[in-house]
Amino acid sequence: MAKLPVITDPRVERYILDLTDATGNQGLQVGLPPVLLDMEEMAERLRYPIVGPMVGRTLCLQTSVIGARRIFDGGAGFGYASVWLAAGAGSGAKVLCVDPNEENIARAREFHRRTGLKAEFEYRVGDPVDALEHDPGPFDVIFNDVDKEHYPRFARLAIPRLRPGGIYMADKVLWYGKVCVYGTTWDAWTSAVHQHNDWLFSQPNLFSTIHDQRDGLLVTVKRS
Repeated sequence: MAKLPVITDPRVERYILDLTDATGNQGLQVGLPPVLLDMEEMAERLRYPIVGPMVGRTLCLQTSVIGARRIFDGGAGFGYASVWLAAGAGSGAKVLCVDPNEENIARAREFHRRTGLKAEFEYRVGDPVDALEHDPGPFDVIFNDVDKEHYPRFARLAIPRLRPGGIYMADKVLWYGKVCVYGTTWDAWTSAVHQHNDWLFSQPNLFSTIHDQRDGLLVTVKRS
């Protein structure tokens, strides 16, 4: 098999994170960075994949620039991405967190309480894809971090539930660089991620791009 590409040069990531550390995470409310750090330490201890601070800052920025009021976090885990989404949206926003693991949701509740964020969090234990299918929306932002085999279906459900001008984001869309290596035998999850990306880029009512942060963050805007 061909050698997988390095997504983000560690030196670039370290430089950006050094800038945020040096300014005390300027723009985040007081008391939020320590909670995020606790969540990052828990993720490392449990070996639980989270988006991390670089992608988190992009999530925060995207919800902020469109003034998001209603947000869907699919595959919320213990609520790390939800914190960044809510921090960008601000007071009065509503963030729906869906994860199949009851323990994850319990941890998310506690972490979110500690943040002091003014957004309203709603929690559901269950399949995020089914939850999205049964919620007509509209949403301002939909974030996808479900199991990779469900990425194509999740995207097809998400786009009709976005308001015009809304944003869809999906984590890990470069999938360790596997989707970038052609001429190899893709496993089922790699194929699913590629199908997801290919479909979004092919839709005439969408504008999509992929940020080469962490393992690839896809950002799609639904045209008005």
